[in-house]
Amino acid sequence: MKRTGEIVLNIMGTATSLIMVVIGLVFLYRKDNEAYLNYLHANWSDSEVAATLDQMNQAGTMWVLPGIIGAALGIIAMILLKGKGSQKLTGWMLMIVSVAVCMISVFGCIPAMFFILAGIMALVRNPNVRQKQAIR
Repeated sequence: MKRTGEIVLNIMGTATSLIMVVIGLVFLYRKDNEAYLNYLHANWSDSEVAATLDQMNQAGTMWVLPGIIGAALGIIAMILLKGKGSQKLTGWMLMIVSVAVCMISVFGCIPAMFFILAGIMALVRNPNVRQKQAIR
């Protein structure tokens, strides 16, 4: 049975997870960028700069970690959906992944919306079983 809807939602969740990883890496890169640090020190006090760099470090981690987990498990779920694996197991896995990613970071709710919808669709959709009738 074709599971195009689940696969498309899973691709969207995986893509948003990868975008989260990129955004988090930008935060982590910018906090160590010399030109950015010079800009901060020129315009802000030392306490404001320290608070900003601390927040950028935390934000980078809170975007990268759920993004990597969501992307990896989204790819695994796509392989299981495309193959002949258990669709119910894949549906539960997608739902558990979405809850886990949301618990790690609030920003993980973005790809979790797609994963939870794909998981529900995988659980609810019945396999299409057609029996060929012999013509007599």
